[in-house]
Amino acid sequence: MSGQGGVMKRLIIPILILFVFSGCTLISKRKVQPVATTWIPEFTSKLVKVSYLQRSTTTVNVIAVVPISGEISESSYGDSNMVEDIKLMLRVASNDFRVKAIILKVESPGGEVNASDLIWNEVMKFKKLGKPVVAFYNGIAASGGYYVSAPADKIIITPETWTGSIGVIMYAVDISSKLAKEGVKYTIIKSGRNKDMLSPLKPPTKEALEITQRIIDNSFERFVQKVAQGRRMDEATVRILADGRIFDAKQALDNGLVDQIGYIEDSFEVAKKFARVNDASLIQLESKKSTKVSFFTMLKNKSYGLYYLWIINDLKSK
Repeated sequence: MSGQGGVMKRLIIPILILFVFSGCTLISKRKVQPVATTWIPEFTSKLVKVSYLQRSTTTVNVIAVVPISGEISESSYGDSNMVEDIKLMLRVASNDFRVKAIILKVESPGGEVNASDLIWNEVMKFKKLGKPVVAFYNGIAASGGYYVSAPADKIIITPETWTGSIGVIMYAVDISSKLAKEGVKYTIIKSGRNKDMLSPLKPPTKEALEITQRIIDNSFERFVQKVAQGRRMDEATVRILADGRIFDAKQALDNGLVDQIGYIEDSFEVAKKFARVNDASLIQLESKKSTKVSFFTMLKNKSYGLYYLWIINDLKSK
């Protein structure tokens, strides 16, 4: 019995060593086993709506489309304010590490000068973060629509889109002769001779027109400077193009106003290249606020002022 006990004692140690070694081998093999996964968490935001245009199953990288659609205005329609909506979308894209670049999808004839400048300023603040900005023009991207996207690293335009209309316009209505025919009389009480300049109740004076023209010229100078800065063009060259004319895609490309003729998928590829990522999901951001606008709300918010606006489009909407 003592002999068998000695043999067992001698065998226990090798058996334990073999067991431990086998266990370590299994654990190590399990660790090096690749874990196959094709699931990437959804991109969500509490602040804006998110919809996928193209989904990646290999990365969390995202290129975000920020739409600038319709007449540019800072007026509130229902619960929606275009300037604030775009500002919010850019803030979401700025603060989320997954967003590597944005595409400004411009479908606009332009709009209010101040609203356009506020959006331009938000785009510039986004660029200072080091994230690329690509502009994609679809249908119409004129006047203020061009202004807000001039800082883009690259501008892509569809073959049948129109752009340009670099300039400033102001509306002045004179209904005095109509009122006179109807026998309507009115009295204007004012503190200075130009307090009622451009009033629809009387023809504009020469002085009023000169004052207004200087304001328009100053606004136009700022437009030219921003285009020259964003497009890295000489101001003299921009002035030649900035007579208010509209350009088709080929003309815009030939004159240096855009960089490439293409589609949204081309803009996506360019954005990924600028962001230095091989793969990414393409998402579109939208405001969660209501955008339903009644005809009477639009009339109420339409006012006198300066516009970066392609006038033909605005006349069609009347």
